[in-house]
Amino acid sequence: MDDLRRKWESADTLIRSWWDGDLRRAQEPELRDPALNVVWFVDQEHRAKEERSTGGGTLLFLPYPYISAGGSELAFPEMYCWDIYFVNKALLLHDRTDIVRHHLFNHLFMIERFGMVLNGNRTYYLTRSQTPLLAESILEYYRVYPDHELLMIAYPFLQREYEKYWCASHHSTPTGLATNRDLGDPDLRPELAAEAESLDFTACYDGDVTRCTPLMLNCALVKYARALERMAGELGWPDRAQVWALLAEDREKKIRDLAWDSERGFFFEYQYERKVLLPYWSLSAYWTLWAGVATKRQAEFLVRNLARFEHTGGLAQTDVAYPSPHPEFRWVQWGYPAGWPPIQMMIVQGLDAYGYHSEAERIARSYLSTMLSEFDRTGKFWEKYNVVEGTSELPRERTPNVPLHGWTTAAVVWLGHRLFQGREPFGGERE
Repeated sequence: MDDLRRKWESADTLIRSWWDGDLRRAQEPELRDPALNVVWFVDQEHRAKEERSTGGGTLLFLPYPYISAGGSELAFPEMYCWDIYFVNKALLLHDRTDIVRHHLFNHLFMIERFGMVLNGNRTYYLTRSQTPLLAESILEYYRVYPDHELLMIAYPFLQREYEKYWCASHHSTPTGLATNRDLGDPDLRPELAAEAESLDFTACYDGDVTRCTPLMLNCALVKYARALERMAGELGWPDRAQVWALLAEDREKKIRDLAWDSERGFFFEYQYERKVLLPYWSLSAYWTLWAGVATKRQAEFLVRNLARFEHTGGLAQTDVAYPSPHPEFRWVQWGYPAGWPPIQMMIVQGLDAYGYHSEAERIARSYLSTMLSEFDRTGKFWEKYNVVEGTSELPRERTPNVPLHGWTTAAVVWLGHRLFQGREPFGGERE
């Protein structure tokens, strides 16, 4: 048997046994008892926010148990916005639809209460969301468990978030594409707070994401509109489905028109005030494959350019280590040589969708090997990995690289199923 497969099967079985232990709660007992309101013990930034809080802590109520970003590793004990999409993918492969359903209803509850899925369920995250993936996660759950009642409940909440938050004036730009923006974080200067709604932190927005039309966000909004199109169709509302289809097509075209560089064969971040493409090569370009935005010809160029990012340990977030545009940091963690678990998953899925299965398999194998080798060496899974050296050792930005379950163990499960149990069941080849 393939040694990697043997290691993965053992890890997959172990992770399957962790889900219930990774569950956290933010219900009345946890809100009232400081001993249960856990703060990540090495994170001085978040600890300081907790110490400054009044009224018994910063944790916000959620009606159902959830898998936190850190899981039982104690890091990041909140329920985060986009992390959960990747966790749900692994839970579905492990037949834990019960936990996935809890996640979906927690996030719908946030939209009902706050108008958006918060960055995380803490009071200091009330001013922003993160890259929106809830609608797509609901569809992936629906494909496994076709529940029309869930679609009926979710549809108006999702429509509200799409229209009233993501398409609101504070996220709008003159291009018709959206930007990221925070609504008033008191602890971070506006540029950093806005970037925390995207990738905290990266060089690829040239220091101010609000002047850009981020590829991640706009590709996610294409998928958001496509998901609402599908939901409206399933619910028997063809006219509404057509409206969502037109919105998705319009956003796709704008991304291709503004962010594609035909000479270099790549998507770059567009700075709309100066009307220029920024010069930073980033894996964010490959969200266009995941979202179905790239044409087949553009996909060919994107695949050729994978070599810029590919190392023995997986894909690095950028091709080189760009200088930090933020004076607070010497190094930005969403850049070379870091490779992040959710991005590897996203790119593998996108490559498969366009028929590039051998490339998808190669990347999945490289990154899975890195995660499992480091688990053998350290006994831990990690938030991110140094894909150049094949280790978990990375420069420190504002926080160290930490042991993590969450999207890292999700990546172990999902990439292994892609390699050894047949292709991931929620995507297919693009027509």
